[in-house]
Amino acid sequence: MDVPPAAAWLVLGVVLGVLAAGAVVIGVVALLRRPGRTGHRPPATPIRAAPAPVDDLADFLEHPPGSRPGEPEPTGWATLALPPPPPPPPAPASGRGPGRVLLPLAAMCFAALTVVGTTAAVVAGTRTTDRVPPRIAEAPDEVPTRGDGEGSTVVGDLVIDGLVLEPRAVGITATYPEVRLRSEGGRAGLELRLPTYNCLTATPPPDPVAAGCAAALVEHATLGQSDLRVERRGDRLTVRGQVATVTRLAGSPPEPTGRVYELELTVAPRGEPTGDGTRQAVGELRIGTGTAPVVTGRSTLRPAD
Repeated sequence: MDVPPAAAWLVLGVVLGVLAAGAVVIGVVALLRRPGRTGHRPPATPIRAAPAPVDDLADFLEHPPGSRPGEPEPTGWATLALPPPPPPPPAPASGRGPGRVLLPLAAMCFAALTVVGTTAAVVAGTRTTDRVPPRIAEAPDEVPTRGDGEGSTVVGDLVIDGLVLEPRAVGITATYPEVRLRSEGGRAGLELRLPTYNCLTATPPPDPVAAGCAAALVEHATLGQSDLRVERRGDRLTVRGQVATVTRLAGSPPEPTGRVYELELTVAPRGEPTGDGTRQAVGELRIGTGTAPVVTGRSTLRPAD
């Protein structure tokens, strides 16, 4: 069950209020039980008056040591060491009352309950964010909008303007894609050809050979129906998928390049159809981070034979 954030904050406030009240009560009880507050003080040690000084010089002259009758004769050596110190006074009572035991216990209980109350309030407040959002009824990849031409099969031969396939420290790697597309209903497949050029420019030039770009390898990719997500809205077609490219050198088996690009192609017919139904194509192709328009004068869409 979801708990609204307001209720979570209310729970936290109640817990903290109870803790604060308990801490005040414990502090007051500990303060009242202190020895200084109750009047039970330890008995004071009586102070004895120091004896008055006595001059015994005259008595010494009249009765030197050994001249008193009945006085025992001294034996042995006279002790010249200082007399032993008097015993220390008894230590006063420590005064360790219940207050000193209750205060640490109250502090630990307060900290523990604060952590528990805060954790419970945070968990209750965040429960509403754990809900799975409702399913979007019109997700384009799952529920295509029905329109004219959706049930027909269309074949497209598309030429794309130059786009940046990969930026370099100096210059770029540019490509001028060529796409062969076949779409039938909500399914599609395509063949992609990517001739690449290394150019010392910031953007793909209109003519890479005339601009002095160095030709590099030609990359190829083929995407089937299971590799593409299709959206059709009337005559407009959008396909999306991941492209893993390969190279084909001198008729040898395809060699993976190890590069995978995100692809998104949007295309639609434009103008009046010819006798066989062919129309010019407009649209846009995105590969990776590069985007380029479909060259309308060299791209067509037509019904399948």
